[in-house]
Amino acid sequence: MKRLIPLLFAFAWHVSAHAADPLPAHVAGSWGSAQTLMYLQADGDGLMAGAAPPATGADNARPIIGFPVRAALDGDTLRLRPYLPKGAPATDVAMTCRYDASAPSFTCTGPDKTPFVLHRLGATLPPEATSTIAGLKARQNGS
Repeated sequence: MKRLIPLLFAFAWHVSAHAADPLPAHVAGSWGSAQTLMYLQADGDGLMAGAAPPATGADNARPIIGFPVRAALDGDTLRLRPYLPKGAPATDVAMTCRYDASAPSFTCTGPDKTPFVLHRLGATLPPEATSTIAGLKARQNGS
């Protein structure tokens, strides 16, 4: 999955012109479940990737989809908005996640209203995620 991250996000990145408040240390970092990963930088830029349940066939293929996100925290509610490619139809696709400090975890609800839980994996992002975000920002800024 680590090798797929740059490919999954390269086509969907669109950097917001408006800066959001930085995320606190207890929110920035890596979050995940068996089927979903979320990487959030302190500046609110991040990546999400989700996979189908493990395959039972001979090739064990699992469809994976990923996209860059912009995160903002309001109290204990995290709001995630995907970056859409330039020219994509404007939609109000958003995901909200409620922070639980006792776990620590986020219970998220996407557009289909099905909740899922992401547990804290670490305070840092894997190097692949950090370099993907940096590369996408550089591309957007014309560097």
